[in-house]
This record gives sequence, C-alpha cells and structure tokens, in this order.
Amino acid sequence: MRAGDIITSVVRPIRRLSAQIAPEQDGFVCPSGFVVVTPRHIAPEVLLTHLRLPMICELLDLYASASMYPAITDSDIFNLPLPHIPDDVANQVTQNVIAAREARGHASVMLQAAKRAVDIAIEDGEAAAMSWLDDSEAAV
Repeated sequence: MRAGDIITSVVRPIRRLSAQIAPEQDGFVCPSGFVVVTPRHIAPEVLLTHLRLPMICELLDLYASASMYPAITDSDIFNLPLPHIPDDVANQVTQNVIAAREARGHASVMLQAAKRAVDIAIEDGEAAAMSWLDDSEAAV
C-alpha cells in the first residue's frame, strides 16, 4: 500500500470500514478481507467519504454473499457508481476530512496528557497535576 491509497473491507461492507493510508503506513501490507484502491482523478479524502456513505455501503451489502462471512468482490467495489463531484465540494470534503484527522490526533494527545495528569495527581497532588497540564498545553 502507498500513502494516500484507500483500503476498504470486502467483508460485511455495511460496517463502513474504510481508511486512508497515512504516510507512515507507506509500504505496509494490506490484510486479507480488504481491497486497496488507488485514487485517480479524485482526492483520496473524497473517495474515502464516498465509500463510507451509508447508501454506498448498503448498495455493496446487496452484493454480499454467504451468511457467516458475508463478502463482496473487488470488482463490486471497482464498479461502484461515482458521481461527478464539483471541485468546490470536493475541496470542502477534503478540508473537512483533514481537519477531522488533525482534531482526532489532538484529542489523542490530550487524552494521554490527562492520563498522565491523573497519575501525577495521585502521586504529587492536584496542584502538581494542574501545573503539569498547563505546561503540556503550552508545549502543544
């Protein structure tokens, strides 16, 4: 897989399991049960959003066969309808996905800081924990 590729599950497509490959995942191997889609003439974030749309997942679910391990084929994904998306809409979707990814990263950093602050509060008191949190927020 390469950075910017999209992977999407071919098993239980109704679950909306799709992701964009991050730069640090470049060269990773895709697990079975997923298909790699390299976006062409479409922003990866727009393709990712399209593949996660409930209507698209429900459409793919119609092609799923088997009961214990309902799966679709790669060609079911590659033959999906892809409407023309105006440039301004595509740009807004791209910016929204990027902003959401950054917010999630920031939230993860804040959660780790909060966990550490709890440890500090237990060991050294609430004032030390609050001071540490203030210092760590200034660093971010």
